[in-house]
Amino acid sequence: MKKIVGIVIAVSTGLIVLAGYFFQAQLGPVLSMILDWGILLAGAAGLIGVAYLFRMHLLKIIQNKKGVFYSGVVLAAFLFALIAGFILTPQNSFYRHLILNVQIPVEASLLATLAVMLLYAGLRLIQTRGWTPMSGAFLVSAILSLIIDLGLIQTRSGTLGAELIALLDRLPTAGARGILLGMALGGMVVGLRVLLTVDRPYGE
Repeated sequence: MKKIVGIVIAVSTGLIVLAGYFFQAQLGPVLSMILDWGILLAGAAGLIGVAYLFRMHLLKIIQNKKGVFYSGVVLAAFLFALIAGFILTPQNSFYRHLILNVQIPVEASLLATLAVMLLYAGLRLIQTRGWTPMSGAFLVSAILSLIIDLGLIQTRSGTLGAELIALLDRLPTAGARGILLGMALGGMVVGLRVLLTVDRPYGE
């Protein structure tokens, strides 16, 4: 009985949201209500995840397990950001600059690490599968993107070299759009499988 109720709720909600995009005038209020509920549930799930991480790091400190120093840093930074956010509010310019001055360098470091890992993955791919058109194109494009982003190649504007570099600089954007299209198609397939009750993630 519980499985049937879950299937009915999931399928009916998915069909209402899908129909809301075709009949916005009639189902607009219902669609907005369902989306608000979804945002509320996502926020509640985020709070539960934060509470779980807080409890995990706190238990690690109490039990004096390996990595207790890093857990202490995480908890101190979290409590500082939380208390400062309540006192100063996110609209405060000092608080925003304080958070962004930490967040932006960390994100830049993660992106730099990702670039190195992608280059290493390309080398490992060539090492395990040998030279193929796909692996060679991946490695060459990765090296060219790194060289262009470093600014080692300087050309005058309006020349053929500048146009070529601009074309190569736009290739990652085209690849990102391809990835987004693939994600959209994958999400659509997963949604259809859930609507057709082929997959039932809500029942696990």
